[in-house]
Amino acid sequence: MVSSFLRARRNRLSSSTVMRSLRVLTKRERYLIIAVAIIQICLSLLDLAGVLLVGLLGSLAITGVANSNRGDRVGQVLEFLKIENLPLQNQVAILGLIAASTLILKTLVSLYFTRRTLYFLSRRSAQLSSILISKLLGQSLLRIQERSTQQTIYALTNGVSTITVGVLGTLIYLISDISLLIILTTGLFVVDTTIAFSTLFIFSLIGFLLYKVMHVRVRLLGNRQAELSIESSEKLMEVLSSYRELVVRNRRYFYSNQFGKLRLELSNIMAENTFRQNISKYVMEMTIVFGALLISAIQFSTQTAPHAIAVLAIFLAASTRIGPAVLRVQAGLLQIKSSVGTAGPTLELIEVLGSEESIEKVLDTVQTDHSGFEPEIKLHEVSFTYPGNENPAVDNVNLEITTGSVVAIVGSSGAGKTTLVDLILGVLTPSSGEVSISGMTPIEAVRNWPGALSYVPQDVVITNTTISGNVTMGYPADESHVDLIKKALEIAQLSEFVSTLKNGIETKVGDRGTSISGGQRQRLGIARALFTLPRLLILDEATSALDGATEASISESIQALRGNTTVVMIAHRLSTVREVDRVIYMENGRVAAVGTFDEVRKQIPDFDQQAKLMGL
Repeated sequence: MVSSFLRARRNRLSSSTVMRSLRVLTKRERYLIIAVAIIQICLSLLDLAGVLLVGLLGSLAITGVANSNRGDRVGQVLEFLKIENLPLQNQVAILGLIAASTLILKTLVSLYFTRRTLYFLSRRSAQLSSILISKLLGQSLLRIQERSTQQTIYALTNGVSTITVGVLGTLIYLISDISLLIILTTGLFVVDTTIAFSTLFIFSLIGFLLYKVMHVRVRLLGNRQAELSIESSEKLMEVLSSYRELVVRNRRYFYSNQFGKLRLELSNIMAENTFRQNISKYVMEMTIVFGALLISAIQFSTQTAPHAIAVLAIFLAASTRIGPAVLRVQAGLLQIKSSVGTAGPTLELIEVLGSEESIEKVLDTVQTDHSGFEPEIKLHEVSFTYPGNENPAVDNVNLEITTGSVVAIVGSSGAGKTTLVDLILGVLTPSSGEVSISGMTPIEAVRNWPGALSYVPQDVVITNTTISGNVTMGYPADESHVDLIKKALEIAQLSEFVSTLKNGIETKVGDRGTSISGGQRQRLGIARALFTLPRLLILDEATSALDGATEASISESIQALRGNTTVVMIAHRLSTVREVDRVIYMENGRVAAVGTFDEVRKQIPDFDQQAKLMGL
């Protein structure tokens, strides 16, 4: 799935990655990028000045040693600097100091702007990740589930960094280095056409050949690296999530071997990329040596020694700037090519979410006063069909759940119970019909009365933090929450367990709650739901992992909420629904019966048979 996800977009991305990456910046940020590029271009003039001064320095030194006449250009520079009457040693020292200072100044200023640019792009990367996650969390459950978890994680992390630092940062340096090459080459043409043509030909040819030889392979390696990163993360998640099953099936080695193969291939790709960068470096070093020999042969055979030495000095000085610049240009082009694959998932996500609104900012205060909220649920001709399916999962449901009632939704697996609850929660939007809570859509009700509605899933997510942190999940730590935490733990039948712990509610529960039992994890999820004193509580098989006595005790506590709090529960254990006000029996996405426990038994033979099998 990952391979097809990336390969389907490869050709389209290869020609537009840079332009699509530029669109993630605001207009003001694009102007800042242009300003930095212009500054870098201007700094290239310092390189040119430094290189020419090195050439003049070489010519001055040789003419002085040989007691020959210096050229007009050297004389003009000395006169401009007002050092024409100084001794030769002083002239050489001053010119050397100015040349070195010019080149060092350019390097230092470039370093400063490079640092500022990288910090700017890094901050933009963090902002972009934040914007994307905000927009993504504002989508429906189906939109979020269009991608695998690892694809989403990759798009929000590594992919964002690739776009900002990898593509945009590289683009700035490409513009700077290409400008440097143009300016230095132009300066060389003014000094000596032979050295200019030789330098331009040698470095352009080598840079072009290096790029042509490597760019296709680098692009393929970049695509494969993105695929392997996602696949290896997915494989690791699989093995950690299904450890018990793998032990029983004796398949741990299979996953270990598969993960090892993926990481080995990924490591080989990273090693090859690093090696290819070193190839360019060594080739460029040999090019400078070869160029120096070629220039020396041409100059000493056609020009005087002072002129030849000056030209050679200029070439060597220019090479110290041109060589690295060519390397950076070649590396930058390869970087952008390799980013076609690694930036693809993020660019696709940005385009999908481009016009979507970010989730609204909300206060961090815990709301327990839900005045004005009426925990009444109405469904009018609600239907929902999952994409790609012909048959609706929920089909023309009409229901009204009154304030303060306790209602159970039952039915066989696949009857549509969880889908119906997702529609009530607002995480799914009906294909047709309307769902309302307190006279408005579920999302509007949650926005207007945060904490008034709570939900306990069948598989409770436990985070790697403390008991209190899990109960208050989504809220910052605050000592004022302690009473609410303890009250929620008491209703969830966890108070006695917590009292035996050395650190009490500040005890760490481990990754995914590995230090507590399955029943305790489920009770912790119930405590989390009760933390905000909700008026509407929805439970999806929330007591399935509990022993009979604990389940009965929690059920009794939930029943005690009747009158003030509306409770909707999905249940397979019929013993937990005997005392509810109404039972809603679902079959093939439709409501087949509604009534008391005994009334539904009379209407639905299968339900009656299940009750008899359980001794009810």
